[in-house]
Amino acid sequence: MDVIIRLAALLIAILLAIDAYSGERTETLRVDRHTLTHGSSWRHDDSYRLHFVGGRVESCEVGWSAFNALADGDEVSVDTSRVFKSCDGIRRGDEVIARPNVHKWFMLIPIAILLAAAFGWIQFERRVDDDTRGWWFS
Repeated sequence: MDVIIRLAALLIAILLAIDAYSGERTETLRVDRHTLTHGSSWRHDDSYRLHFVGGRVESCEVGWSAFNALADGDEVSVDTSRVFKSCDGIRRGDEVIARPNVHKWFMLIPIAILLAAAFGWIQFERRVDDDTRGWWFS
């Protein structure tokens, strides 16, 4: 069972690394529609989403300014990651509508944890004495 968990951790770490650090894919898409989803009244967590046609990316969550800057029917260039198709940036001509965020640098943390688990530096084991599970570093 330990081997399966370690192989799964290695596979997930490799997929995350390829998605985050391989070159972006750029597609020319047309804005199909806008969707605004209101969050709960106490959080004020609105979600702004642009829907596209003409490529492999169906939609992207954007900020308020990008949501208002584009109209239905606008042709834009969308930069996406290769594995999970997450939106990294949106441009209309030379105008940058949505910039790539820094999530790629934050991906180092889960990649490092998964690699440590895959190489056996972090192990998940069952303690025999009290029948509980826990993480420990070797």
